[in-house]
Amino acid sequence: MAESVPVLRFSKMEGAGNDFILLNGAALEVVPDLSALAAAVCARRTSVGADGLILVEPVSACGADVRVRFWNPDGEEVSTCGNGTRCAARFAALEKLTSDEMVIDTLGGHIAARVSGATVTLRYSAEPTVELDAAVTGPQGPRSGHRVEIGNSHFVIQLERLPEGPIESECRPLRHAPELDPAGANVHLVEVVDDHAIRIRSYERGVEAETLACGSGSMSSAVALCAAGHVTSPVAVETRSGDVLTIRFERRDDGGFTLLELEGPARPIFTGHVPLP
Repeated sequence: MAESVPVLRFSKMEGAGNDFILLNGAALEVVPDLSALAAAVCARRTSVGADGLILVEPVSACGADVRVRFWNPDGEEVSTCGNGTRCAARFAALEKLTSDEMVIDTLGGHIAARVSGATVTLRYSAEPTVELDAAVTGPQGPRSGHRVEIGNSHFVIQLERLPEGPIESECRPLRHAPELDPAGANVHLVEVVDDHAIRIRSYERGVEAETLACGSGSMSSAVALCAAGHVTSPVAVETRSGDVLTIRFERRDDGGFTLLELEGPARPIFTGHVPLP
């Protein structure tokens, strides 16, 4: 008789076009190598396919209700993910791990979340840092943009109009620019629509391709463009998926940003089982 292959129950969710595989840590009988699991199950065409793997588990310490951990499709664990955290919050509520209002512990700090139907709002305790008009090495020479640190690294390039075609050839070399974080940065092309609206296209490290949305990239772009004098809170960010993320924040007298919020949709897609690698 053939030996049965162990399988893992998962849920698939998407937030503004970012899709994720979510695991309920409280229901895991065996905790697999999550780095290897992410690399296996996030692969498109050969497995479930996703922009990342997320583990959600209840905690009774550290001032939080649930602990959330994130892995990119390349198997690297990352400290935070905006749209992933929104999906994790709704997943935690659907799985009855906590109520619709919760505090989430991540490697990037605590995040407060509120679930209202398909809409999830996050409020961050961490405050972003912004460096305007930073020059980095590009394929055609120096390229200017705004550097933002918000638990992960972002490089924001403002354009008069977003390009229509692929952006990988432009963004991939910048993602590895030596002037950026040693691990590189997410690269965002941004078009200002008006004082309270922008459009964005995002190339994400770890995914190594354009994604349909990037929550932390949307927040980074909104605060960078506010610091540059182009937008004010709240900022509606139209993502590549067509969904709109709403970014809210307060500007301090010293130019810094606080009370940063990210609001948008988080939707279940399906649940299933996948063989362990």
